[in-house]
This record gives sequence, C-alpha cells and structure tokens, in this order.
Amino acid sequence: MKKIQSPTFSVLTLGCKVNQVEGAYLRETLEALGGREVALEACPRLVVINTCAVTSRAAYEGRKLLRRALSAGAELVIVTGCYAQIAPEEILRAGQKRPVVLGQAEKFRLGEILDSHPLETLRGEILVSPVESLKKAHPTPLSRFPGHTRAFLRIQDGCDQRCTYCIVPLARGASRSLPEEEVLAQARRFVEAGYRELVLTGIHLGFWGRDLSPPRTLVDLLCQLERLGPVRLRLSSLEVTEITPDLLAWAERSPAFAPHFHIPLQSGDNQILRAMGRPYTAEFYLSVLQEIRERFPHAAIGADVIVGFPGETEEAFRRTYELIAQSPLTYLHVFPFSPRPGTPASRLPRPPAEAVSRRARALRELAQVKKRSFYRSQIGRVLQVLVEEREPRRGLLRGLSENYLPVYLQGNGSLKGQLVKVRILEVNGDRVFGERI
Repeated sequence: MKKIQSPTFSVLTLGCKVNQVEGAYLRETLEALGGREVALEACPRLVVINTCAVTSRAAYEGRKLLRRALSAGAELVIVTGCYAQIAPEEILRAGQKRPVVLGQAEKFRLGEILDSHPLETLRGEILVSPVESLKKAHPTPLSRFPGHTRAFLRIQDGCDQRCTYCIVPLARGASRSLPEEEVLAQARRFVEAGYRELVLTGIHLGFWGRDLSPPRTLVDLLCQLERLGPVRLRLSSLEVTEITPDLLAWAERSPAFAPHFHIPLQSGDNQILRAMGRPYTAEFYLSVLQEIRERFPHAAIGADVIVGFPGETEEAFRRTYELIAQSPLTYLHVFPFSPRPGTPASRLPRPPAEAVSRRARALRELAQVKKRSFYRSQIGRVLQVLVEEREPRRGLLRGLSENYLPVYLQGNGSLKGQLVKVRILEVNGDRVFGERI
C-alpha cells in the first residue's frame, strides 16, 4: 500500500470492548500506511471516529466528537461504527465540513479507501453497505493493545437475539464467529507481547462457535486458550441461559479462569422480561446466580439493568429491586431506558421521567451497598492482582484482582503488567487497599 500524504492522525473510539478492539485495529491500519498518531489537540490531518449507538446518549457523544474534531482543524474526519451504520445522513448533517461516513463493512476497508483516494478528494461521502451483507466476522489482527494491561480478545460479532429495545442487530447484523485458529493466533500474539490477562469479548459472546462448521462451543475455545501459558482468562458478558453445566465445570477446574461473571438481568419482572424479548424468567435468573455463588463463593457477579422500560409499573420495579437485593450480585450497571429508532420498544409509551430517575437512583444506591459489602468480605484474603497503573495523586499502584476488585498497593512502577499476590487489608469506600506478599 502507498503511504498516506500526511503522517498525523487520531482514532477516537466510543462504546463497548468490541469497539475498542476495532479502534485499535484502525490505529494499526493507519500506522501501516505511514501514519503517526497524535492527540486531537495537536491538530491531526485525519481523524477517525469509531462510534456507538446503543443509547441516544452514545449517539450524542459521537456527534460531539465530530464537532470537536472539525473545530480542531482536521482536514478530513471519517466517522464509522454502529452510529454510522444506522444514521449516516444524520452524521453528515452534524458536520459542516462534510465528513466521510463508513459502515461496519467499510471500516475494515479503511486502508484500501485511503490508499486509493487522496485525502482532499474525500468529502461528504456515505459508504455504508446493508447490515445483511455482513456474513463473516472480520478478523482484527493486532500486534498489541496500546493503553491497556489487559488485552481484549475479540472472538465474535453481531447478535441474533433481537431484544425489543436493542439496536445492536440493526447496527452489527447477525451473530458471526471468528474461526478458532484466528482467535488462537491473536491470543498467542498477546501472550508473546507480555499480556497476562485476556478478556474474551464479543457482542453475544455465548454464541461463539454455533455458526462454524463443524459447530463449536465457548467451552471448546476456553480449553484451547488455557493451554497458551501463564495467562488469566476473563469472560466479558454472558446471558444467563449460557451459564451451562459444562461452562461451570470448566471454570471450577481451570486455574486460568478469573472468577468473575457478568450476566445481564435487565428486569426482575417476568412480564417486562417477556416484553423485552428476554428468554428467561426472574426465578431462573436468580437460581443460576445462587448456583454460581455456591460454587464460586468469592466470585464477582455483575449485571446490567434497564429501568423505565415501557410498561414498567411501580410493582414491576419493586420486583426488580427485591430480586437484586436478595441476589448475590456484587455490582450493577444501571441504564434508564433509551428508545432507539427502528426497535419495537421505541414506539411504546414510557413511564414518567421523574419515576425513571427515582428508580435508577434507588438501584444505584443498592448497588453501592452490595459492592462495598463484597469488597469488605475480601479483607484478609490473598488475591492475584494484575498491576495496571500508578495513581498520580497518592503514588500508589492500582490493579485488578481475579475477582474484579480494584486494589491499591505500594510498589515499584516496574510491576505494571505483572500478576502479583496481594493480601487485602482495608476497604475505604470504593477503594480497596492491600500489601504485596
């Protein structure tokens, strides 16, 4: 490929772990073309914005980044990602200097597009293929994962579930698995580069392997990954119906498994779950969490919850609150319902904004209580902590334990990226302090 005419660029990424991986891939693509990454404040000639669309707030953040990039004097701004896929005309209207909009398929052709077009000729174009054209998961080979001590291992893309509130299938298409050999090759590159934790990432992680020939399962892949050497394996998010006996059996026996489960709940009311298109009941969800707690007494267990979904009454919310209160959940991500264009739920009447704010606040307060209680339960235990950074204010190292505790400790900066044993001594609010042993 020929070199781009000016070496300076910025890649700005919003959203999920899959987007973070794809943003890193776009960065390496531009570096391969001779580009040099600089901060947006340094006025790069080219800015690529990798957007998210899962909420209206995420779409707004994408438009705000576009305006920042244009005001910074970028000669060309390219907008891609989920928001670009579903609302390309909206993005063009948001930028006076007419950015280029690339869809999900086209983002992986960024090098080819820049290779064949001088920057000054690219203005106001929309290159967006229908989401139905996404037939395979595009590989995103990376030599490193800059800015992170934990490497996100992307194994799957798209989703077949079609929850009534979710725009992701419209933005990313059907579930598609990366072949096992490509996943293992990327994992080896990360391990050889010195990463000691791999976070398995996908839009619908538990669907990995179902579309391969012959079909494979997530446990099949995990059994291969654990053979790579001294590396910790963390699962980013799994649906409750995908917490299978085989998966739990693997997790119990594997020293590589990080005891941390993130299992979306969304609602604790069965009528709301049905309206959402979620394929389980509140009772089933709670029973799975209780089994996890019995088998993994010190595991972190997190959940996503939507408040204010159309039809959510005070009684329905009470059921959600009570389920969470009696559950072994240790943290929550709470989201007020955000109507997304083209989804069935976007056309339904919603609870009053005041009620939604009050419910979200109540759940966040409950989440704080449960999180701090979990942190305190770890005092005296010895955990394996991956050192991630030095906190500037106090000069302490900050790391992440196998069961998802943010741990602060004294130590030399050379420990960054290393797994160290730490005894937990104290909890002060949301801060966990320990000593290296």
